[in-house]
Amino acid sequence: MAPAPRQLLVYRFGSWASFEGQIVGALQRIEVGAAVRVLDGLFLGRDPESGEPVAASLGAAASSGMVTSLVGFRLDQAQRAKITERVFAGPDGEQIRALASVLAPGEALFALLLEHVWAGTLSDAVERLGGNAVGGREFVDASSIAELLPRIHTDLGAPVDQGAAPQ
Repeated sequence: MAPAPRQLLVYRFGSWASFEGQIVGALQRIEVGAAVRVLDGLFLGRDPESGEPVAASLGAAASSGMVTSLVGFRLDQAQRAKITERVFAGPDGEQIRALASVLAPGEALFALLLEHVWAGTLSDAVERLGGNAVGGREFVDASSIAELLPRIHTDLGAPVDQGAAPQ
């Protein structure tokens, strides 16, 4: 079977963003139908008052473990500190710290690596019929966010619009 294509999604938030569980809910909904699988993810932010970085890595955790970890990260300051310390002590901690330095206090970043299981299934069927894809799609050849940190860093070169919060 042909490998399923992978896609990197990166979102940046200004200091006005209020994280109240919407991303966790979206991640749960993404995986319900099993057409798309979350392979890896990274939440990175800077505390609006102290400017200290906070980070949570989804790693290869199962969906339920990922959600539990993110909820604890959001709601419990001690858990957030523990998770952040673990991320920065990991093998990619230095690159993640460098990425955090691009963010202003109060800003955040959420990067998600998805596997389009449905597209792999479709591609396999097309290949068995002798067909091939025409036209480009923006997918990546990576199995972790860590492999894509330099690209994310480059993508974050433009500053966030400091205008009013979105309505």
